[in-house]
Amino acid sequence: MQGIEPKLHTSLTSRIEYYRLLIEAADDSEIRSSDVNTQIAELSNLYEEYLMNKKNLEESIRKYRAYHNDLRRKLTVRLREIKRKTREK
Repeated sequence: MQGIEPKLHTSLTSRIEYYRLLIEAADDSEIRSSDVNTQIAELSNLYEEYLMNKKNLEESIRKYRAYHNDLRRKLTVRLREIKRKTREK
């Protein structure tokens, strides 16, 4: 599974910060009300949502692996018991 590389996100966030500094320096209300500001906020929200989903997915994968390994061990023991019983007969 591929995810968002933190390097790409960090690169964009540093550009965003530079953009904000330029806007503040310009002190132009027309520039401040651009759609880019809305998109910046949305991007931050999406990245936070991505991180939360990634954490939940990683936890689900760990739980699945643990359950899978436990079930595999139990099944192996049961199979050995059944094989032993059939050979004894």
